[in-house]
Amino acid sequence: MSRYAAALDFGSSKVALAVGEQTSDGVRIVSYHDMPSNGIEAGEIVNDFKVAEIVRTLVQQAEAELGEPITEVTVGLSGRVLHSKDLPCQINRTDPKAYITEDEVRQITRARYKASLEGDETVFEAVPQKYSTEDRIGITHDELIGMVGGQIDADFRLFYGRKSILNRRITILENCGLTLGKAILSPIASARAVLTKPEMENGVAMVDIGKGLTEVAIIKDNIVRHAAIIPFGGESVTGDIKTVANITREWAETIKLRHGRCCEEYAVENKKLVLKNESESSDGEVEMSLLVRTIEARLSEILDAVRYIIEQSGYAGKIASGVVITGGASHHEDLIQLASALLGQKIRLSAPASIDKDSVEDAFDVYAATAVGLVQETLDPLLSHAIEQKQEASAAQTAAKAADTTLFEEEPEFEPEEQRISEREIRRREKEREKEARRREKEEKKREKEKAPKGPTFFDMLFSDNDNA
Repeated sequence: MSRYAAALDFGSSKVALAVGEQTSDGVRIVSYHDMPSNGIEAGEIVNDFKVAEIVRTLVQQAEAELGEPITEVTVGLSGRVLHSKDLPCQINRTDPKAYITEDEVRQITRARYKASLEGDETVFEAVPQKYSTEDRIGITHDELIGMVGGQIDADFRLFYGRKSILNRRITILENCGLTLGKAILSPIASARAVLTKPEMENGVAMVDIGKGLTEVAIIKDNIVRHAAIIPFGGESVTGDIKTVANITREWAETIKLRHGRCCEEYAVENKKLVLKNESESSDGEVEMSLLVRTIEARLSEILDAVRYIIEQSGYAGKIASGVVITGGASHHEDLIQLASALLGQKIRLSAPASIDKDSVEDAFDVYAATAVGLVQETLDPLLSHAIEQKQEASAAQTAAKAADTTLFEEEPEFEPEEQRISEREIRRREKEREKEARRREKEEKKREKEKAPKGPTFFDMLFSDNDNA
């Protein structure tokens, strides 16, 4: 078994593959490669063939560095729409005196990934918020382990989206000879890479402004309290510059990266950018004040959406560490000043910093945050409770095989306790209903027999004949 963990980030601007290992100083990223995203829009795969070709190339590059094959990867999940809801559940234990184990709690979490959702939707992340027993209320995962009791109450936060987002990733991996290890929500992975331990404990909002999407994760007490996706990012800024300045998209991206301030009060008045091509002829001019106003308008819209998400989460007054911004679009000058004014929070810009200092240089770039976080959450889970897809598939196959070879219903090996109890209760009630139905049927027949008129006996007929005679 390899000591390495590999992870793929299917981003809007790039597909990145990071490989890491666990060390005494944390996770060390030993390989990082990325390529422009051809075939991905806003975090969703639209051209499987192009994306598969990119994945094959990245895997080959990493394998050449590692000197061993990569067979399994963790993937990030993202898309234009992410839903969330709270899901409370109650688990009745068969042995109230037995200690609550890590495996038992893990099974409770796994069962939440099978929650019934509408349409073509599936659970991406099931994050436990708190637990309660008969004796304790509002305890954490670590506090629950080792306790006793006949009942566990758990409150989960479910994050879910379209099944196709996960299924297309699985199909691409299979076409490249790879298997899926875990599927982790991208904003959770980014948060793990760029946040400090005090921030995650005291409360913080992580904002990852990417090319096509802006992802938000709110964390407190090392628990993901909320996550959301805003369906626009840095590409929207580029598009606005292109339209307003009447220039090509290539020029718009170039001047955004080189001169992209986002506070008009800091813009140099009466300054123009003259755009010259390779032949030194002019491709147009852009007023600096117009450029800055355009960038400020779009980033303000993104930050207003971030503020709304924070307020709707109920944690606006509970994030003592403020807001941490990362991602490819976080490079704009004056972004801290603009974000501070619009969000009313402390602002910090961050790149991956919680990894082993001996990691490869590219792993410390803001563009690598999601891929790096995916590796960290694979080797040393802290924020994500994603299940092992391979184990889940194996359990499903075992259950299917048992169903084909037996004539009676068997309980799955990892079936949650509350489900087993529920089925036993259903069978008991069915037997009671059948017994009650039989009793009522006997009583009904008895009453009908008592009400029915009695026919004449042999003696009645005999005396009747005599009288007539």
